[in-house]
Amino acid sequence: MPSVLCDKCHEMINIADWPFCPHGPIRSFNVQDDSIPGGMVIENLGPKPQKFYSRSEFKQAMAAAGVVQKVRHVPDQGSDKSKHTVRWI
Repeated sequence: MPSVLCDKCHEMINIADWPFCPHGPIRSFNVQDDSIPGGMVIENLGPKPQKFYSRSEFKQAMAAAGVVQKVRHVPDQGSDKSKHTVRWI
C-alpha cells in the first residue's frame, strides 16, 4: 500500500488516513440522510401548513420563500457566551 512520510511528525501516512497530525484511520464520514421518515410539517412557511419528506425539499421551499432558519443562541450555564456559537460578521 502506498504511503507518504509526514513532514511534521515523520510518521507514515497511508491511503485513507487522516492527513493532519495526529494521523490514523478515518472512522466517520459524517454523512447525513436527506430523507425525513414520516415527514415534517412546517406551519409558518406560507398560508397553509406544508409537509416535507426531505431536507433538500425543505431548503428549496425556504429559498423560494426567501427565508432562513432561525439560529437560537443558548449560552453556557452562568455565562452569556456559548462555545457552540461564533460571530459571523
